[in-house]
Amino acid sequence: MSLLEWISQTALSTWIREGDTVWAYPMVITLHSAGLAVMVGLSVVVALRVLGVARALPLAAMRSLYPMMWFGFGVNAISGVALILADPVGMLTNPLLLIKLLLIAGAIGCIVRIERRVLRSPAVQTDVVPSSSKRLALVLLVLWAAATTVGRFTAYIGSDSL
Repeated sequence: MSLLEWISQTALSTWIREGDTVWAYPMVITLHSAGLAVMVGLSVVVALRVLGVARALPLAAMRSLYPMMWFGFGVNAISGVALILADPVGMLTNPLLLIKLLLIAGAIGCIVRIERRVLRSPAVQTDVVPSSSKRLALVLLVLWAAATTVGRFTAYIGSDSL
């Protein structure tokens, strides 16, 4: 615990948490929300298309969304670390954070598998999606819903509340 307390006393942690400027916590949480919107939003579009929504859009075109998705993920990862730095003791002792990270890891795994199984497959030109890939897309939607919900809970429910 002393390491976490030490981190919470660093200049960066104090500035993020207590800085009297929009460039501190307000900017970090804004970037985290924007990264979430890009990453989750675009991957939901891909998942819905895999499930058969908006059939007029070519399935192959969904692959072009991946670079922007990974950009959103990068913004989220960096801003997420900054949010943890703002309260390392509270966040890193909160089991909800671990649950959130595991849900995100599962969602990322689904995104990668959808790209490999569906979007890189020669069958993508025919817009034929195997039922196993449709199940994967459904799992992705559930994982994002759960990760987002648990992520919001981490702001309100500390480790001492569990």
